[in-house]
Amino acid sequence: MKKLILILVFFLFTIFSLPRINDTKMVMSDINSKSNNYVLIFDKDILTFRNFKLKLGLFTSYEYKITKVYIKYPENIKEYFKNKEYFSFDNSNFNNGIQKMKEEYNLVLKENYLFDELDKDINDVVIEMVELFCEEDALDKFKEKYPDVIINRISS
Repeated sequence: MKKLILILVFFLFTIFSLPRINDTKMVMSDINSKSNNYVLIFDKDILTFRNFKLKLGLFTSYEYKITKVYIKYPENIKEYFKNKEYFSFDNSNFNNGIQKMKEEYNLVLKENYLFDELDKDINDVVIEMVELFCEEDALDKFKEKYPDVIINRISS
């Protein structure tokens, strides 16, 4: 019996003393790489809340993260948005991200009593720039589909 216990203790000690081999593999690419940060400028191609999902939904097939959305404010309300240079995007769900941006935009209009702007269709609000992290493949596909959009790499 003592021999059996000694053999078991020896094997347990041997098993626990062996170095662990880390077999983890990266499944997704490093999205936070500084080289994958881009800004999409929609000067020649119009981007609105109405077609936001159509145009930027292309990135949902890849790994992406929209960080900032810059709205092109009409001249008559530009002064009310001086402290609101951009809107953050909720990447947990694409539809929820769009909805939260609309709600945040409407909230700023309400706080500044801009009811004439609230009466307008929010889906027609023009977006001038979108800052995002994405893969090269997604960007190539986007360039193919929307050649008029200016794409600049952001270097930090």
